[in-house]
Amino acid sequence: MDEWYPIQAKQQEKVGRPDVDMFETAMRRTKRKKGFFVGFDFSHDALTEISAFFKREHSVIVPLTVREILDEQIAQKLA
Repeated sequence: MDEWYPIQAKQQEKVGRPDVDMFETAMRRTKRKKGFFVGFDFSHDALTEISAFFKREHSVIVPLTVREILDEQIAQKLA
């Protein structure tokens, strides 16, 4: 089974750009085109980098907050 998606979860208050940079490196190394990053919140720089990564690499990082995951309607869309 070659179809899998990397997931990164952070327990800190806000995910920052350095966290996203490390996740991007892991995605490139494993040649993944989609990944999920879970955190309590994301800094503006982190979200900007996620967008720039998509433009550069044509790979998607889906930023998800814990609140979004616990929201039943959003969770159903991810299933």
